[in-house]
Amino acid sequence: MADLLSPLPLNFFSKKPLDVKFSELSLSSDAGLLLVRQAEEKIKLCQGITNCLNDKREQAKVKHTLTQLITQRVYQIIAGYEDAKDSNRLRHDPILKMVCGRIPLPEAELFASQPTMSRLENSLSKREIKAIRSFFLDQFIQSYSEAPDEIVLDIDGWDAATYGNQQLSLFHGYYGHYMYFPFLINEAKSGYPLVLQLRAGNSHSGKGVVRLLRWLFWRLKRVWPKTKIILRGDGHFSLPEIVNLCERAQIGYVLGFISNSVLKRKISNLMEQARLQFIRTGEKARLFEDVYYAASTQKEPRRIIMKAEWLEKGANPRFFATNLLNPAQELYDDVYVKRGEASEHRIKELKLGINADRLSCHQFIANQFRLFLSQASYILMLAMRNASEGTQLGKAQVSRLRETIIKVAAKVRVSVRRILVELPRSCPFADEIGMIAEQLSGKNRLIFH
Repeated sequence: MADLLSPLPLNFFSKKPLDVKFSELSLSSDAGLLLVRQAEEKIKLCQGITNCLNDKREQAKVKHTLTQLITQRVYQIIAGYEDAKDSNRLRHDPILKMVCGRIPLPEAELFASQPTMSRLENSLSKREIKAIRSFFLDQFIQSYSEAPDEIVLDIDGWDAATYGNQQLSLFHGYYGHYMYFPFLINEAKSGYPLVLQLRAGNSHSGKGVVRLLRWLFWRLKRVWPKTKIILRGDGHFSLPEIVNLCERAQIGYVLGFISNSVLKRKISNLMEQARLQFIRTGEKARLFEDVYYAASTQKEPRRIIMKAEWLEKGANPRFFATNLLNPAQELYDDVYVKRGEASEHRIKELKLGINADRLSCHQFIANQFRLFLSQASYILMLAMRNASEGTQLGKAQVSRLRETIIKVAAKVRVSVRRILVELPRSCPFADEIGMIAEQLSGKNRLIFH
């Protein structure tokens, strides 16, 4: 191991002697977690997760409360330390101590280590998992002061590669590797993740969805009976059981529909018209038409919108099913196409910004809890982004938020009367940090819509 008190062997600067070494001062590179802690004060996310858990430990031997364990783990994920073993390296960080409610003195009690975190992840029951899932939905509902006129929900699945002997880690033929297959249901406008559910690696994209959709629709309809709810998804989710559920629950749906020989025959004339238009104009041709189609397993035909598109590379037909009455092209351009931005970008943020695909526990239920920790981290980062509205970070990706306002150097000094945190004067996003802090410390509540 290198001697951290010895200067680093750097000699490129010729103007004066250059000494670079690690300091014994109380320093941190994650000062932006103070802003995240302020956001937590408003929405009580980590505390709410803690309230869903039953502490089964012998209290006389407990050194770290459940609240501290949850907050420590969530803040570490936000700062880019997604593995439980990262706890061992961060136990002395003064900012992390502060955001978890401890005085940042070197002699203060250290944080929980990796074994403690791993025991927490593997201690949950199915009842606690259900309670946490309900809590996330409650948080979303409570962010509204009145019932919304309309809510658009996006559903999509994504692959999370697995690494070893993990329960229900199975080979998926389409993705070509061993994996889990989580799916996300998020609110389109805000990106709030209402449901983040883990599934076995060989699941069909629509498997296990109906049960949670039924629960989700029931909860939302019970609170907002007059709110129009629309579900969007790609062709993997246009299963008969999902469509039937939407119709019974009076939910609007716009779902991609997988082509078959019947639909190819129905769109053939329209495709020929698009081809001729492309030849005549030399520009992309798009034509839309409605048909009513029923598979052999369906009692009633349903509206299928056909898009006949001809590009320079050739035909590009698309189909989607809907029970909405809007004109075909309007539904495609204003509803269906925007599904990709609203769901795929959220999944990208979860995977690249939060590292939510780091699901390396052995037990399946423990990995579901890890997903919940990532879900909480993402919601807090959404709160940060909302608080930065009006700045150049108002539409920033989660990874960008981390790079600009979380990864900020700080020196921490503790005296009898106060704790002083000093940030660098040269911080390029000092104005944004100040505005976000002001927004988060105000009495206005954080909203996710």
